[in-house]
Amino acid sequence: MKKVFLLLCITFSLSNFHSIYGQSVNDGFHQHTGFYLSLSAGPVFGTIEANEISPVPFRLNFSGGTGGQFDIKVGGAIRENLILHATIISNALIGPKVTSNGQSITLPDNMNINETMLLGGGVTYYLMPHNIFLSGSVGMGYFTMQYKENSDLNGSTDKGVSMQIKVGKEWWISKKWGLGVALTYGKTNVNNRPSSGYAEKLNSNRFGIVLNATLN
Repeated sequence: MKKVFLLLCITFSLSNFHSIYGQSVNDGFHQHTGFYLSLSAGPVFGTIEANEISPVPFRLNFSGGTGGQFDIKVGGAIRENLILHATIISNALIGPKVTSNGQSITLPDNMNINETMLLGGGVTYYLMPHNIFLSGSVGMGYFTMQYKENSDLNGSTDKGVSMQIKVGKEWWISKKWGLGVALTYGKTNVNNRPSSGYAEKLNSNRFGIVLNATLN
């Protein structure tokens, strides 16, 4: 009789254990499946170079200043932990230092150099159970200049190839939400021809440290 009672107790305990912890398998608890939304923001570092090819060759280097990065990824898992998504990325460099031929000036804080990946897609993979992720995106990007004091100086370049690599780790804060940190590297290359007889190349090398929030 004691053995039967003990067996019933063990069976009941295992049943409760499965009902509490088994949801991680059956209910999508702490799993990377289904709809995917990732948001991140943080400081960005690095340079943007503008090389005029014609009519007069020269090089400008934009660096320093206050930089910020924001990206959003929306998609879904094609299988557990493997996600395909659309990507939009925006970087801003406020009041950068401009260097040319060894001479430098610092632009005012109301002048921004922006870098945007407007149309992009990518893939993200989670290494479980550590919740470490690797992400890569590629798409079309361009640069813009904004000057609040004189809108006549505002402008944008042609579009070129833009990419981002991101590596990070998240911690679950609810059934579906994860919060973490990530390191990013991004690059945009543009061949710009704003007018006849004028040509320049712009490229960037940008590193970021971002706070990452994911719904999945």
